[in-house]
Amino acid sequence: MSLWYWLLLGAGTWVLAIVLKVTADHYVQRSKLPVLQDWAAAILSGLWSSLCELLLFVLALWFWSAGWLEALVAALGAGLAELLALMPAILSARFGKQSAAARQKATWQAIAIERSLHLANHVLVRMLAWIGLAGTGGVRALAVAFGLLALTEATQAFAQARNWDLLQPRAQVAFLSFLGTVILAEAALVALWW
Repeated sequence: MSLWYWLLLGAGTWVLAIVLKVTADHYVQRSKLPVLQDWAAAILSGLWSSLCELLLFVLALWFWSAGWLEALVAALGAGLAELLALMPAILSARFGKQSAAARQKATWQAIAIERSLHLANHVLVRMLAWIGLAGTGGVRALAVAFGLLALTEATQAFAQARNWDLLQPRAQVAFLSFLGTVILAEAALVALWW
């Protein structure tokens, strides 16, 4: 398959994972299950998100026998799919009552940094999954990929449940530092198990 197909395949696995996540969320919210604490709901959300995203991605790589370059392009496709899907919401958002040029510039810089980090996270965690599937990492690389993606997804879900304003400097620095630390760990593990 051409690399364009791998890019689309990666994007398709992300889109399908989102459909599964939204469908499950819809049924859970309509169910008679007891309401969970924010932290418990965030953990379950992170685990489900990681399972959907990585399982579909790994199955696609396995089914079409992806090499490292194909896996990298597919991982990039998944990350770009998220970026493109969120772009309309980002562009149409109202960032608080302040509309000063300095606030808007800081907001766009924060969004650019945050989205770049998420793109890197999508690519690195999926490369860890590929290393677990076809490389030297084995089950431990798959488990680490699953755990790190679940951790970042759960953290985002918790922040959303608590209505944290990630555009406020203190929360922003904390979240971006956390995400950057996870990415450094992912990059180190990719290098170690490559």
